[in-house]
Amino acid sequence: MKSTKILGITAPISENPAACIMVDGKLISFAEEERFNGIKHAPRMIPKRAIAYCLEEANIKLSDIDYIAVGFDSVFKSWGKNIISNIIEGNFKRLIRENGAYLEYFLNMIKLNDFFLTLDSKGSFKKKYRYVSHHVAHAASAARFSGFLEAIVITLDGVGEDNAGLRGYFRDNELSVLGNIGINQSLGWLYSAVTKICGFKPHSHEGKVMGLAAYGKVDMKMLSGIATLTKDGYVLEKNWTKKLEQRIPRRGSKDELSDVYKNLAATTQYFLEEAIIGMAKSIYRKTKIKNICLAGGVALNCDTNAKIIDLDIFENIFIQPAANDAGTALGAAAEVYANETSKMCEKLKHAYYGPKYSADEIEELFKESKIKYRKINGASEIAKMIQDGKIVGWFNGRMEFGPRALGNRSIIANPSISDMKDKINKEVKHREGWRPFSPSVLKEYTDEYFENYHHSPFMLLTFKTKSEKADNLRAAIHVDDTARVQEVSRETNPKYYELISEFYKLSGVPAVLNTSFNDRDKPICLTPRDALQTFYSTGIDVLVVDNFVVEK
Repeated sequence: MKSTKILGITAPISENPAACIMVDGKLISFAEEERFNGIKHAPRMIPKRAIAYCLEEANIKLSDIDYIAVGFDSVFKSWGKNIISNIIEGNFKRLIRENGAYLEYFLNMIKLNDFFLTLDSKGSFKKKYRYVSHHVAHAASAARFSGFLEAIVITLDGVGEDNAGLRGYFRDNELSVLGNIGINQSLGWLYSAVTKICGFKPHSHEGKVMGLAAYGKVDMKMLSGIATLTKDGYVLEKNWTKKLEQRIPRRGSKDELSDVYKNLAATTQYFLEEAIIGMAKSIYRKTKIKNICLAGGVALNCDTNAKIIDLDIFENIFIQPAANDAGTALGAAAEVYANETSKMCEKLKHAYYGPKYSADEIEELFKESKIKYRKINGASEIAKMIQDGKIVGWFNGRMEFGPRALGNRSIIANPSISDMKDKINKEVKHREGWRPFSPSVLKEYTDEYFENYHHSPFMLLTFKTKSEKADNLRAAIHVDDTARVQEVSRETNPKYYELISEFYKLSGVPAVLNTSFNDRDKPICLTPRDALQTFYSTGIDVLVVDNFVVEK
């Protein structure tokens, strides 16, 4: 029986371009373009290198692909929808600005076709395009890989085509849309506007606002006349952007973070949580479905996700690791597979679908670089280094996808050393000292360490650390003792599990501090060469690349 092969891609109008290959509903390869070209997020770029990798990893030629699934409507359909939406809502300045983006989309699709011609000179790929609207692709990226037979689905981001989100549900392998969220009601844009006012980079540093929120106090007067909570969600008032900018002056990037900005972050975070909770409750009242899936860039907000599962009306929650635009490549492929075959996709259990490197490739690089290295067997020696306070660059196996490092491209350290957070922020990540890190925790000990714990393999939920365990994780938890937890199991990452287990034997702490293997404003390391460069340009003490070790 012939298999169904699908290439999923993020449309080159979106942030975070990516590509994936699915064969018969099973994910084979997935990678983001930024990792290959070194440009953070790689916005509105064609994911050429990601496509080439995914095809090579799957050992499939473009001519063998049955469908090319794009996570966005076609150029002229989406352009037309956007024009009409902006005219109806009176967004004429935005209309002019976004026309430029759609022109770029048009030109990029021409370039993409030219690239595909280098892979398939007959041009047979042109009949294989299948376009999936942006928020349906987001929804499919979560619901269709959740393993749930039914689930409420909410997607939220800045904007995709003429919408900023979708409310619906998944049942009997069908996605049903209850309603779309218009551009002027964009929670993603609200959060990005606050990110900009706080002196950070919008569409990139929203996580800073989430982290900053823990230092502030909620004052809903700050959003009076701008944003209002309702029983079923929220309403952003007319001209909310202008009102917000007039009310609170933008902070200079080097200015002190005063209480005004801390309180604005706390208030916006609270509003976001309550708005989405209202939406989720509203859909639950209609459907009585006890599982929930979230997608879109807003779904990377771990604190909000945790508040939703804490409601006690939902039994399970699922957010796939690349909830941002990169995930639309995954969702588009899944939606096309379901539509063309009426079959379900295989449940996503891990995120390790990127490139890996052979021992010969790694050793050849180290020899070429004229550095001292050695081979190791097992993880006990590295665990001892971590126990002794060394900062370790941990590069292992296939690269994970999504913005959160999950133990294959990670910087790890002892979480019980209280000043380790400050040290890594200053000497390794070169970023603000208040920025938090995360713990990677052995699956068997998560309930022992965290209150109301729920399955969290992708570091997309936060939990309150139990008071008696907080000091064991001091450097890996936030100022309010919440932790963005990655649950580590032997089944999905045996080598990382072994390392943490060996560290536990030495320290009595079943967790390590984990942050992404990259320097400030750089993508997560893709290759051993990237790892080596980051190692020598930062304060990392030890580099481990599979079974090879380099020390300073």
